Amino acid sequence: NIFINNYRKKMKANTIMDSTDNLYYINSGSVTIANTGDSNILMKELTSMIEGLDESIKIPFLMHYQGYKYQEIADHFDLPLGTVKSRIFFARKELKALISKRYGQLRRKS
Repeated sequence: NIFINNYRKKMKANTIMDSTDNLYYINSGSVTIANTGDSNILMKELTSMIEGLDESIKIPFLMHYQGYKYQEIADHFDLPLGTVKSRIFFARKELKALISKRYGQLRRKS
């Protein structure tokens, strides 16, 4: 309950109400403008990295990314909850290693 209350308080503090007719709500955040060309390349690279994962960890990871809960994934595959959690953990770990390998080299070259 404390977490939920603090979360709601934080979200209210970061929300600005525009007084136009349609009453738009704007969440204030970073003011940076993303370079869509770079982000498209990064998404393609990330997608190819995900596609390179082993099927046993890729599918639960993608389901979790799409918003499925751990228990829903476990029920879908008829697996224990701990197995699903560990597979998603190993998928994240492998992706993190691939990303740091790929982009760590770019940082060293600069």
